[in-house]
Amino acid sequence: MNIIIFGGSFDPIHIGHLNMARKAAKDYDAVVYLVPSPIGIWKAQSVSKNDKLNMLKLAIEDYPELKIDEFELNSGKDTNNYSIDTVEYFIKKFPNDKIYFLIGEDQAMNFHRWIKAKEISELVQIIYYPRSGYSVPLENAKTFHMKFIKGKTFDMSSTDIRDLSKLNLPPKVLNYIIEHELYFVPRVKAMYTEKRYEHVLSVAKLACEIARSNGLLNEPLNYGRYFVAGYLHDIAKSMSREEQIELIKYNYPDYDNLPIFSYHQFAGSIIAEQQFGINDQEILDSIRFHATGRSEMSPMERIVYASDKLDPLRGYDSSKLIALMKIDYAKGFEEVLKANKRYLEANGKMTMNPLTKECFDFYLK
Repeated sequence: MNIIIFGGSFDPIHIGHLNMARKAAKDYDAVVYLVPSPIGIWKAQSVSKNDKLNMLKLAIEDYPELKIDEFELNSGKDTNNYSIDTVEYFIKKFPNDKIYFLIGEDQAMNFHRWIKAKEISELVQIIYYPRSGYSVPLENAKTFHMKFIKGKTFDMSSTDIRDLSKLNLPPKVLNYIIEHELYFVPRVKAMYTEKRYEHVLSVAKLACEIARSNGLLNEPLNYGRYFVAGYLHDIAKSMSREEQIELIKYNYPDYDNLPIFSYHQFAGSIIAEQQFGINDQEILDSIRFHATGRSEMSPMERIVYASDKLDPLRGYDSSKLIALMKIDYAKGFEEVLKANKRYLEANGKMTMNPLTKECFDFYLK
């Protein structure tokens, strides 16, 4: 049997880790052991060993070729172990098997600086996976007998997830983070009232459900993208009107004549970009136009707009419109607009702002 050691902080594990491990398992017909390292209390936003282990278990439960070894977590150390210790442990555990040591290209690039690097390379076969922006020196590749795994690269990091700038992780792991209020959750919750937080969480989950039922989550990164758009769509609601107006005048002077109720959507997109590092334009546009709509909205924009309007926590029966959205989001969106237009007409609110009029005129021809 072939055994691959794959160590890391996995704080948290993300899609890049999974892609790397599964490609290595396939190429070498091997079982990959993820070996999480403990994180010292000095590291900002790190989680407990128990939470880390639970997230790893959720991430790999559908992949029998991936397993977890708790050697480093149970070493009694609060900081990272030396890789040579882990390698020697695996050699004793699997004395009759071929053992590989999987690292990223960024690590391979600096492998010569590792403790007992030469000894590690003589005990196990070093294999490395490409990472954008890095290149392994020829001398390292030769000296340590490294082999290259060809595979798709992902521009992501656990830091991005902890900061909420990119949620490139399995849905089960994201749900665990939300449920146990890890990483970015306390910061986001502090920016909402309790009732508003329940609303945005409900909208985020509904947006993901609608996107999934429409086949829009085939790309593994999309679940997190739809979630972030829903999760942050009302992030400026807690700001004062004066603060919102100031942001609009400075960043969106063309929209400062719109009704005040719409200001939070523009302010929210600014907060998402400047305070959370969101640079995905479709996410920002979904926040920016979730209250008014506009013409030529992207799939995500329409789904977030509808999810906000149809949130079951609003207290009315929106189940039929939600079902329509799940069958065909484009047709369902038009029905949501019709329902919204009827509501505005019935309540004497048909003095529409230019963006909503533009939206109605474009989709309700």
